[in-house]
Amino acid sequence: MWARINDGTVAEITDIDPKGRFHPSIEWVEFDGRTNIQIGWHYDGNEFTPPAGATLSEIAEIKRHAIDRAREAAIDAGFTHDFNGTQDVVQTRARDRENITGLAVSAQLMLTNGDTTSTLPFRAESDTTYQLTAQEIVDLAQAAQQHVSAQYAHAWELKDQIESALAAEDRAALEAISW
Repeated sequence: MWARINDGTVAEITDIDPKGRFHPSIEWVEFDGRTNIQIGWHYDGNEFTPPAGATLSEIAEIKRHAIDRAREAAIDAGFTHDFNGTQDVVQTRARDRENITGLAVSAQLMLTNGDTTSTLPFRAESDTTYQLTAQEIVDLAQAAQQHVSAQYAHAWELKDQIESALAAEDRAALEAISW
């Protein structure tokens, strides 16, 4: 879904990608179609917010989806890992996680067969390829999983805060929740 923004306010919504269909000066922002963004909502360049008078349930829904997007962005951003004294970023987008999982399976097979000296290549964000032993690959995969799990745990904490604010009917607390 896309929202056309005019002076910080949603003026139009479409499910057809507007790229190349309108003058470049027209601002379109893609958003998760699960969020019930409507004409009249505000956009501050980073997130959508309902106009004054939105119900607590509407605000909670927006917050949940914003947390989901922030969680995915934090996961995709990756984490810093030590490659034998060199710090580099391990990317953890979906395709990267598939690659890490595949390497971990190969590493486990190597270890099962007693191979502790052969290496497998791993390419980090800097485009540096590191030759890692099977155990180093397993350790990298565990670090990647810990990174992903930490983002989910943080999202769950925030979603629990949303539920608490809803139960208390505390609009200010609900509006203050962010990643």
